[in-house]
This record gives sequence, C-alpha cells and structure tokens, in this order.
Amino acid sequence: MDLELHPSVTLQGRAWHILVAPLPMLIGALNQHLDLQRFEVLYICGNYSRVLSSLDRRFTSLQVRRAFTVFQLMTVLEDSHHSLLIIEHDPLLYQDAEEMTEYVSQAMRAAAKESTVLLYSPSTDPFLEMMTNYADRVFYFGRGPEAARRPSAKSCRKAQDAESQTTLEAF
Repeated sequence: MDLELHPSVTLQGRAWHILVAPLPMLIGALNQHLDLQRFEVLYICGNYSRVLSSLDRRFTSLQVRRAFTVFQLMTVLEDSHHSLLIIEHDPLLYQDAEEMTEYVSQAMRAAAKESTVLLYSPSTDPFLEMMTNYADRVFYFGRGPEAARRPSAKSCRKAQDAESQTTLEAF
C-alpha cells in the first residue's frame, strides 16, 4: 500500500515514516484524503493533540488512543493491528525517560512490519532527532505553503499618504 499523503510525501506500505512539517500541512493532507477511511487508521497522541480538533468531521473511521507515558505508547504500538498508524509526537513523554527513545523507536520499527507508521511533529527536538536514525524515511518541511497576503486598508492608506508627502529642502 503506497499512499500519497501530499504531493511531496508518499507513504510506503509497511514502513516507518517521520514527517516534520507545519501543522496546516498535515491537517490539510488528512482532510483532503478522506479515502483513508478505507484503511483501519489509528491515531495516537500524547498529553494533548493539536491535530484532532481540526480534522474534518466526515473522517468517521478514525480510532484514537492517548498515551500519557512512554510505556503506554509502547503498549499501544504492540497491541495495534491497524493498517495505518499516525502518531503525534509529544516530547513531554520523553523528558523523564530520555533513555526510552531508542526502545520506542524499536517499537515503531516493529509495528511497521505489520502496518504503515507515520510519526508527525511540527518541529524537531532532541528526542525526535534520535528517532530519525531508526526510521525508514524522514520528510522535513521547514515552512509550508503560505497564502498570498492581502494588504489591509490601513497599510494602503499609509502608502497613499506617503506618496502625497513632500520633503522639505535643507537650508
């Protein structure tokens, strides 16, 4: 199962991917691919999620699990039998258990033998950097596409005022 999540991001079947990208990029990709519902999708988040509240309400077959500790995350990964796992990286899980990043990485690699695993983070941190050594593919996007800025009425008035001003001559 190869899945094109974004024009620049194709997820290979039975592989572990890391995606570091702006939040709107992931949310837009998931909302545009409502056909993901044909797969068994498990979304795993940590203490809080920035993504779930922004997902399209028509995404009904998404199962959600929370992991408040590294050990809970490893248990969820071991018990999962889904075809696609989307994990929202939470660096707070690793602050008191820094040595566990290697074990979690191995658990994600093991989960990728049965399903496609996507670890998402909006930015890098030391824990995520350690995990990139174990991932099959890493996608990094520093900035997402930006919408064209519309000038505000206030800035247009300032530009008009600047054109009508004259400079005084020096004596």
